[in-house]
Amino acid sequence: MTAVRIGADPIEALVDEKVWITVDGLSPNEPVTIKASLEENNKKFSSYGCFTSTERGRVDPGTQPSVQGTYTGVDSMGLLWSMDQEPCHEWHIRFQKRDVTTPVVVNIKVFKGHITWDNLFDSYLKPLAESQIYRRYMAKSVRREKVRHGNIRGVLFTPPGPGPFPGVIDMYGGGGGLFEHRAALLASRGFCVLALAFFLYEDLTTVYTDITADYFIEASKWFSGLPQVLSTGIGVIGLSKGGEYALEMTRHSSTVKAVVLVNAVSFYSDVPLKFSKGDIPCTEFHFDGIVPTKNGLDFRKAQQPSDDFFIKAWESNASVLCIVGEDDHCLNPQLTDQFLKLVPKEHKHRFHVIKYPGAGHLIDPPFAPHCVASFHKLMGCVLDGGGETKHHSYAQEDSWRRILQFFTTHLVFNNFVQEKCKL
Repeated sequence: MTAVRIGADPIEALVDEKVWITVDGLSPNEPVTIKASLEENNKKFSSYGCFTSTERGRVDPGTQPSVQGTYTGVDSMGLLWSMDQEPCHEWHIRFQKRDVTTPVVVNIKVFKGHITWDNLFDSYLKPLAESQIYRRYMAKSVRREKVRHGNIRGVLFTPPGPGPFPGVIDMYGGGGGLFEHRAALLASRGFCVLALAFFLYEDLTTVYTDITADYFIEASKWFSGLPQVLSTGIGVIGLSKGGEYALEMTRHSSTVKAVVLVNAVSFYSDVPLKFSKGDIPCTEFHFDGIVPTKNGLDFRKAQQPSDDFFIKAWESNASVLCIVGEDDHCLNPQLTDQFLKLVPKEHKHRFHVIKYPGAGHLIDPPFAPHCVASFHKLMGCVLDGGGETKHHSYAQEDSWRRILQFFTTHLVFNNFVQEKCKL
């Protein structure tokens, strides 16, 4: 009898690359279940699909449908993007790759018969075969170094080679801390990237109201002056609250040429922003607009800014790309429409929006588990992120491609044109 074996091509790759998983050595027309699982920071995620082998005893999710599972239909990456937290977790959790220097290890197992989610974790189940694939946020050739320069705290990722490289500052939201995974992946695609912390990290402030505009100005000035960064301008990407600070950078730094906002706050929100030239007032936060849901708290009605509070990014020379999940429950997607309507006609060509129906708040790089809800350290509560898994996954894959294109156009191609004009 032929042994059942699992194939994967490639076995090791960056997380934004597709992998083809196959199973061979099965009996003809045999029902089987393929399970994928991973564990990071004691957080466990799994997915599964139920298939029937071909006459030749093969299962190929890229050409054969999953008839039931965490996803259905034909999808070579379905076992990765459809991962959900395992039943051992009582509360909603968010997948986070903390140590980007090591790969995400995904375990693949094949079981006899079609199994349900309720039975997928039974200890008596014995796999017909098992294997592993490795998914990296950071290419092995990328250099990673911690940054402690003046007030600036973060991590710098530099691609291999002498450079200079197109530069990007990467920021996440108001929960604080430092997220490195997106920055590491951008560096793996040829950008020099500063993952910038601004709150609740090392010796940075632990008081939300003490975050200053001066900090972001200092960071953009230092980063844009690095010898390994192209001198013609930098990009900034910000998710949620990080988007507010990304837009604020454009107001004070002419070196910022391209900004990506991912479900971002485009107005002064929550608390006044401290600034050495005069604190900047913010819109009122409506606590009575917070709505409890089965997944946590829905914040869409908590902030209703008037036009005066939106950040006038059009007064800079930066181009702006807005990535919007239309089922975002943390921030009303219509606020981005309000922001874009304020852009004067003569500047509208620099502002772009891509909307994703069914996508939620935390739009991350491709094929990461969809975070439906997660605990927010600052607020001390679980936020409902919104989104439907399949639509959210599409948004993660498609927006990543567009983000790379956007930064390449404005930081690489435009630099090439400028250099040519000097000749």
